[in-house]
Amino acid sequence: MIVASSSDLASKTLANALVEGQGFTSTGVNLLGKPVYQKGSFLLASFDGFIVSPPNLDEYFNPLAYVFLSRHSAESGIASLTAHVTGNFAEAKFGGASGELGRVDPALLKNYLVSLWKRRDKVKGYEVTMEATHHGPTSLQKPVLFVELGSSEKYWGDGKAAAVVGEALMESLTEKKIWSKVALGFGGTHYPEKFTRMLVEDEIAFSFVAPKYALGHVDDKMFGQMLQRTNAPVRHAVLDWKGLGPYKDKIVGLVKQFGLEEIRV
Repeated sequence: MIVASSSDLASKTLANALVEGQGFTSTGVNLLGKPVYQKGSFLLASFDGFIVSPPNLDEYFNPLAYVFLSRHSAESGIASLTAHVTGNFAEAKFGGASGELGRVDPALLKNYLVSLWKRRDKVKGYEVTMEATHHGPTSLQKPVLFVELGSSEKYWGDGKAAAVVGEALMESLTEKKIWSKVALGFGGTHYPEKFTRMLVEDEIAFSFVAPKYALGHVDDKMFGQMLQRTNAPVRHAVLDWKGLGPYKDKIVGLVKQFGLEEIRV
């Protein structure tokens, strides 16, 4: 299930790329005042409003997962194609509930970024990166992935970049490769370069990624939520060893407490 916001320029650009370039056609059905499109078993629906605060889509759909098309915003304004899972380690500033994580299918994130990484020559000038876990929605009962185009208005309407995103997304959703090595990520920056490299080059798939700035909010309850809300067995924890700051001992202790295999990078 692919979800777009008609109030978000990048979201509309990405949705148009699916309709114009990936063969999505109108079902003739309107939902929430907007037409619903379909390609095979995939649906594309949109709504008015903030993409991080959608209506309760579970009332209308029962998909395997939700993929949200969104703008990416950053003060740097750097051209970026990003993807991440959702959740609020602390206060909910942009959708969802405070201290609540969304649900994750690690294969969704990995397969999309691997497909996009293969196409980076088609989007020269754009950085391709995973982002740390942040913002809502957090209450949907199925896994959520955010696919983003940004990171400023200059790029939100870039149809050529959106076409590459659409191509990579549909390849990843169609092939649905499964990965047995699933990890949580801890430490580093909001754009975890080490984790992104592992994701696209190795056999590891990431679930939630808690950056250094969020580690103060990771306790045993939050750690348990990270495991419970991942729809695949998590057996590894990847630690950005220099990026754990004063939380190193706490995170190492939690990894041992929950019986995960530690990988230091």
